[in-house]
Amino acid sequence: MPSCAAREKNYNMAANAKYSDLSYGRTEPKDLTLGEKLGALIAAAKLVAALPVLILQALFRGRSKSGKPWVYQLRNRILHFLLCRVDNRQINLASPRTATRIAMVSKRLKVDVTVEEIAQGGKIHWWGQRKGQKVLLHIHGGGYNLPIGEHHLAFYHKTQQRLKAKGMDVDLAFLEYSLTPVARYPTQLVQSVEALRYLLETCKYDPANIIISGDSAGGCLVLSVISHILHNHPAIAPLTLSAPLGGVISISPWTSFDTSAASFKRPTGFDVVLPSFVDVWSRWLVDHPSEPRSAQLPPTDAYTEPLAASSGGKIVNYTWDEYNQPNQAKAGWWAGFPVRKTQILIGEDETLRDSIVELVSVFQEGATRKRDGKGGTEVQVVMCEGEIHTECLYDTFIPGDLPAPGKMAESLWAMCEETFQ
Repeated sequence: MPSCAAREKNYNMAANAKYSDLSYGRTEPKDLTLGEKLGALIAAAKLVAALPVLILQALFRGRSKSGKPWVYQLRNRILHFLLCRVDNRQINLASPRTATRIAMVSKRLKVDVTVEEIAQGGKIHWWGQRKGQKVLLHIHGGGYNLPIGEHHLAFYHKTQQRLKAKGMDVDLAFLEYSLTPVARYPTQLVQSVEALRYLLETCKYDPANIIISGDSAGGCLVLSVISHILHNHPAIAPLTLSAPLGGVISISPWTSFDTSAASFKRPTGFDVVLPSFVDVWSRWLVDHPSEPRSAQLPPTDAYTEPLAASSGGKIVNYTWDEYNQPNQAKAGWWAGFPVRKTQILIGEDETLRDSIVELVSVFQEGATRKRDGKGGTEVQVVMCEGEIHTECLYDTFIPGDLPAPGKMAESLWAMCEETFQ
């Protein structure tokens, strides 16, 4: 079995040397204020008071085209209710950091975890014993602002278990990347590219035996990593593949900062992504071209002022581009996509639906084409009826062995089985 740890020191020295002219913010946000803590308690109290109504709504109006019972609709309504009554800081600072969350959940599930550092502050958390032949790397979502959640870990733990039950030993890795607004774009893309480089060059996985998956913001990042391979980002060291990757899975990718689409305005929607969150998260990630930078960042009494990437002593404030907002890319951008199969999962009832559909119409046209005789991917787009944003992950919030998972989960599992068999 290839030993990643044995080569880690040399890797980090070489990788960090590539970024000797870059620096990124590393300070952490301050704690919640007393008012913010009280606000969160009030939101919880309101939920308790509203719970009978939410239960009745889920029972009598909760039939879903997904085929799932009312309890799943109740879960969606509870999540939506709470998210409408708290803000980004309350969610962020009430959430354990990624490393802490992984330690908590792995202990409960009795899974051994090892951690390896990669370039520019990123870390890879290995879930269980590594076999060194096949690997699934997941890049979590959360608007680039939230740490990994228990639902990410529980779903991919189940995914790994299902694969093992079918005779496939697949290593599972989670990327811990720096969060906004402390670390802005392209920090997260740098760390995602370096995670893939680490798997290829240090751990020596065959590209055909690698799947990189991501949800929401992570779903955008996995596409952006391939964009970097096709079109080298000026702030990131080039990455060349010796062969196409086995697969890319993009779950409900956040691919546009625009919140004017009709899917954001559905009056009966109970999605977990709100327009207000998208607006704030996008400004914390990258400069909006039409606004001064001072209007986009949180006040310094809430967060320490983030440090932008610097080059040669000159501050570089990045704005919208094809990497952080893939909907800007034309079809030709995606030509030569160096992946055997790419799966894009869309929740029919999610607010991001229309922007993902817009991306897909262009992506399918370009990504299936070769570039200089190379690349070209098979594209599978799955519209998941009656499901919300990244619903397969939230299904792990339902205890016990309630009904079969929805289309989103089943499609992802089928993709993994096909790639790793």
